[in-house]
Amino acid sequence: MNDKEVQSHDLLAASYLQQLQALAFEISIAMDAIARNAITSFQESVAKQEMLCAVLAKLANAIDGPVTSSERLPLLLNDKSVARKIRVTTMAIRDLNLQYAALLKHSGRSIALLVSLCRSHTGQFQETCGSGSKRQTWSCEM
Repeated sequence: MNDKEVQSHDLLAASYLQQLQALAFEISIAMDAIARNAITSFQESVAKQEMLCAVLAKLANAIDGPVTSSERLPLLLNDKSVARKIRVTTMAIRDLNLQYAALLKHSGRSIALLVSLCRSHTGQFQETCGSGSKRQTWSCEM
């Protein structure tokens, strides 16, 4: 590789690192949105994550053709500082993904329980008409 190719390669690697860091941030935003029950924020974050993953795949291919493993990419880089940061960020994303998966799994169970609870009580507590006496009712919002 000549000097120009090395510089271009290093710029691509730096851009790849920035995109990885942005992905880690978006995963954190999505987990926070789930915790806050902010569905719009969650959907926006998932869309951003999809976009970031597409950009990361293109950058990885530009750096060294189709990269089959994110662990192999840092080995191909000249700038060892960037390579180390890519490895660290990749491991952080792996950990975040485990937390994200657990949160999604737990949230799915919670939603299923709430749906079941709401269905089991649907129609059991109906307000009476006419006499002014009303039974207490409750509802569930999803």
